[in-house]
Amino acid sequence: MANIPIYIILFIVGLIVGSFLNVVIYRVPRGLSLYKPVFSFCPQCKARIAFYDNIPVLSYIILKGKCRHCKSRISATYPSVELLTALLFVLNFYFFGLSLKLLISIIFVSALIAISVIDIQFRIIPNIITWPLTIVGLALNIVDKPGQWWMPLAFSAGAFVFMLIIHLLYPKGMGMGDVKLALMVGAFLVKAVIVALFGGFLVGSIYGVVLIAARKKNLKQAIPFGPFISLGSLIALYAGNIIINWYLGYF
Repeated sequence: MANIPIYIILFIVGLIVGSFLNVVIYRVPRGLSLYKPVFSFCPQCKARIAFYDNIPVLSYIILKGKCRHCKSRISATYPSVELLTALLFVLNFYFFGLSLKLLISIIFVSALIAISVIDIQFRIIPNIITWPLTIVGLALNIVDKPGQWWMPLAFSAGAFVFMLIIHLLYPKGMGMGDVKLALMVGAFLVKAVIVALFGGFLVGSIYGVVLIAARKKNLKQAIPFGPFISLGSLIALYAGNIIINWYLGYF
């Protein structure tokens, strides 16, 4: 009961951060500035969106998913990103409490959300997200456990090399964006990156088989892999150590 105010605060902060992530998702792949213009605008009519029409989730409901000016349909991706971000922020506090690990996980899941949506919509994973956040992840984990400073570097590099080999062997199925994403994931998850990549490949394979069985895809059609790495990363973030210890228990 004592933590309820913290959950509420984190949920609200998550909605606000999710709103900013929507700006990142829209502007970064299009080469637009995140700061100019400062205000949000309708993608269709370019009209400035007033602050009261830009309240996360609530404004979408009030406006019935339409622009106030041109009445064009607003993508459901916007409130979905806001809600997902808020829920993951709450989940992070549940697992990590008030700690440096909470900050690390909040930054990490925010990056994963933006990367996943961009990859789904544009089939790219922007370097402007993965490179800086790799440095952030490494720095935060080294500060968190300075006595094991080498581990984030080792696992991040290992994940990069592993995915690079797959890219070189099968470039049509694994892009360099996925390779750089693995580098970032290793920086944040350290040894749990093993679970993240395994989980990503497993879920991605199942998804691919289902689509092929439903005849919606064939073996020559590309599927964005970033969202699967992100999903595997979430599994690893919350249960990675448990899964690793369970696996090692058999040996």
